[in-house]
Amino acid sequence: MIATLPDYQLRYSPRAKNLRLKVTREEGLVVVVPCGYDEKKVPALLTQKKLWIADALKRVGETRRFLEPKPAKHLPETVRLVALGETWAVTYRDEENHSGIRLRADSGKLLISGFDLNREAVIRKLKNWLRVKVREGLFPLAENLAAKHHLKLGGLLVKSQRTRWASCSAQRNLSLNTKLLFLAPDLVRYVVVHELCHTVHMNHSKEFWRVVAIHEPSYKVLDQALREAWKTVPQWVF
Repeated sequence: MIATLPDYQLRYSPRAKNLRLKVTREEGLVVVVPCGYDEKKVPALLTQKKLWIADALKRVGETRRFLEPKPAKHLPETVRLVALGETWAVTYRDEENHSGIRLRADSGKLLISGFDLNREAVIRKLKNWLRVKVREGLFPLAENLAAKHHLKLGGLLVKSQRTRWASCSAQRNLSLNTKLLFLAPDLVRYVVVHELCHTVHMNHSKEFWRVVAIHEPSYKVLDQALREAWKTVPQWVF
């Protein structure tokens, strides 16, 4: 028996006629209910099914992970884009009559729906959305900073590098990492200014840092803060 109920994901399905439980290695316990179902009834029903739940968790060999408040591979319920000052609430919905996965963004809410909401596919959809947010929010920032500091900018690209926040090519093209969206605005500005200074010097020579100091006098403090900033990026983004 389990002393307390594990965490679960609640999904509304237009085809469901009754409450249905499923347990997977990737998602844990998922409760599928008909649209309009009173979710306050779910805990009592899970209590009635606690023996079945315990057996199911044991079968997939993940009992301990599912009993934790925030499992390591739990899909995000909130996405905070600190760089843009935005917080998005994420809702997941089974739609058995639709193939593929859809993401709809509106008024601070993300609705991810589809027939098979497996974690890998959902994360891929979220990462694609992050690329859109970089284009919408960080491309204009880079263009404005280039104009403000009179630094020549070629083009702008989006990447998801593991070890670089951004990069600058010999053609003066800046590649911005989607992970920048989770940093404080002052750090994002510093990263962009830093890369724009590479349009003058494609190295980290003394001359380069002199240019950086002109455009960002506090660069040493910001550069140090940037070394710890990876900790603010959610695990699912990596």
